Amino acid sequence: MRRVRETALCAFVAALVVAPVAAADVAPAPCVGAGLVAIVPPAATEPTTLGPAITAAATTSADAPTFHDAQYLVDLTNAQAGGAGCVRTSAPGGTHAVSHHWSVLSALSGDSLRADLVPADGDGSGWRLRTTINGLHVGGRSVDAIAGTSVPVSNWGTLTIAAQADLPRLQPLRYWAAALELKLTRAHAGLPAGTLILVGYAAANHPPAKPPPPPTTSTAPATTTAPTTTAPRPTTTPAPTTTVTKPKPPPKKHATKKKAKPPKTKKKKPAVGRPLTGTPPLDGRYVFPVAGHADWGDSYGGARSDVPGNWHHGDDLFAALGTPVVAVADGTIFAVGWNRVGGWRLWLTDHAGNDFYYAHLSGYTRLGRNNRAVHRGDVIGFVGNTGDAFTTQPHLHFEVHPTGLLYLGYDGAVDPTTYLRSWSLPQQVEVLPPVELPDGAPPGFGSAADFRRLLAVHPRPVKRSPAAKATPDESLPVNRAKPTRVAAAPVGASSAADGSALPVVAGILLLAGGLAAIAHAARDGRA
Repeated sequence: MRRVRETALCAFVAALVVAPVAAADVAPAPCVGAGLVAIVPPAATEPTTLGPAITAAATTSADAPTFHDAQYLVDLTNAQAGGAGCVRTSAPGGTHAVSHHWSVLSALSGDSLRADLVPADGDGSGWRLRTTINGLHVGGRSVDAIAGTSVPVSNWGTLTIAAQADLPRLQPLRYWAAALELKLTRAHAGLPAGTLILVGYAAANHPPAKPPPPPTTSTAPATTTAPTTTAPRPTTTPAPTTTVTKPKPPPKKHATKKKAKPPKTKKKKPAVGRPLTGTPPLDGRYVFPVAGHADWGDSYGGARSDVPGNWHHGDDLFAALGTPVVAVADGTIFAVGWNRVGGWRLWLTDHAGNDFYYAHLSGYTRLGRNNRAVHRGDVIGFVGNTGDAFTTQPHLHFEVHPTGLLYLGYDGAVDPTTYLRSWSLPQQVEVLPPVELPDGAPPGFGSAADFRRLLAVHPRPVKRSPAAKATPDESLPVNRAKPTRVAAAPVGASSAADGSALPVVAGILLLAGGLAAIAHAARDGRA
């Protein structure tokens, strides 16, 4: 009996020792996935990936200078895939997938393809897939890559451009989006009908953000051109530079019987969740985001208790409420609306793929709408202090997210100070009137109060209804008395008074003639 008790006690102690070790060995569940080609048959519980692909809970990447698969005829050149994994506990971070000169099943091909999972907000509330497809060919013919369109592929498939798919059987990453989705309508290449072939894809454990509502049209005319504004600027610094690390020399090879494989070089990745030190050069022309006097300094990386990561992801540009806010570059507006931290905010992506974040706005113009193409210097909104800034002075919170760091998600923001110091002030700004705010803002946090103050600074033009026919008001007294004296117009002059003076003169002459006739008759009577 004593031996049994000792055995049980030993087993209990061993369980206590092993349990923490076993728990520590359990890897965290992945939050994102990305790659170039994924094949998902109808009953599959996991996809078949071809080429570089990642499924990650932490920052990781993969690449292949060339890739060829003989079974499914997949060819990729300079292919890369990467992802930030999980950010802020379990929210999906950004991902990217890139390839040049690719082809699939000898039916689809293109010159280049890129797909980036971009978190819609810093709080992990959703994400979207941003794609770029150049030189798309389907069955040997050129096809325009227009999102949402479908193209038949021979007699065995249908290609959809920019598609989303909810695949519950692929846990934990059930939400998928792809630059190209090829669905087999008939069995082909050894794959059953209903198989999905995703080209340039991203997957996440959280659903993507809802598509933005269609842009609303505004017939309000633009106001006159505002005078050019000048603002004191800090001393200009040299152009932004990129931090370059000196590569380590390869280790010495030791003589072995087997042929030694060349060592793999790992790319140095910036730390996720912490402020970044590099400021890569931006490809394009840019202007300062505030069209007016602004006081600002380098506040990037400062402590912030109510934002993701507890550090400031941009710079604050303090200006009077209602000061126009402009697009810093040619590009497209997206993610317009309310955010608990940023208040009324929007994002701008330029033609090079860089993203810019504007927050704490008091309102928008008709150009500050989802999917609206804008030009550098266009007024898209106005300075305010909505969101978590409602207790501070009005200012614009501005962030820069270079395209090469989008896979880090919201933590891919770099210090905007050196960019802002080198950008010139916008010239010849055409200030558009404010438009109605989008829906979905909670009460308070300056969501409506700022807009009322904005209308006092930039009132909207009042629409006038067509003038109705003037009718006399019978309740008011009408003066029907004729003028007693009419000023004669100069000789040869033409005026509206000529027509009214002639009858009066004629009447006087007739009256005089009548009096003369009476006087003559009276004289004859006396005679």
